[in-house]
Amino acid sequence: MKASDIPQVGQTPWTGDAPKVTTTPAPPDVSQTFSSGTDAINVSVIIADDAAQAATALTGASQSVPSQVTGTAAPLPSVATDATVTIGTSPDGKSAMAALLFTVDRTVSVLVFGSAPGDTNPVPKEFIEAVGKAQAAAVAAGLPNLK
Repeated sequence: MKASDIPQVGQTPWTGDAPKVTTTPAPPDVSQTFSSGTDAINVSVIIADDAAQAATALTGASQSVPSQVTGTAAPLPSVATDATVTIGTSPDGKSAMAALLFTVDRTVSVLVFGSAPGDTNPVPKEFIEAVGKAQAAAVAAGLPNLK
């Protein structure tokens, strides 16, 4: 996904740092942080050998969500059939947080949305959905290039 794919909220456009590729330990992943003012979206894409391994990795990733975001996971099938979103706050309750997780073929996307300390207004579900759809489309477009 590119920063320009993220809907602008407020006056500050989204920018992204350089993607980081991690190959060990397996499976490999690519991560990138996008920011707009005091808001941030951390995106990680885990690249599994096949869709079955991606489903297993999705389960593992979902178990780490409570350490980052309070709340209950809910389905978000408009992004992907297995997408779940958790909207809440950081565990210390000081900032709004949300997590979106889903698979596309043999990849797992984990998007963690965060606001500035003191901003506990929930991350809008519509915004999460729009970013998730952009991420799913970018992953699907890049799949033929994965080795």
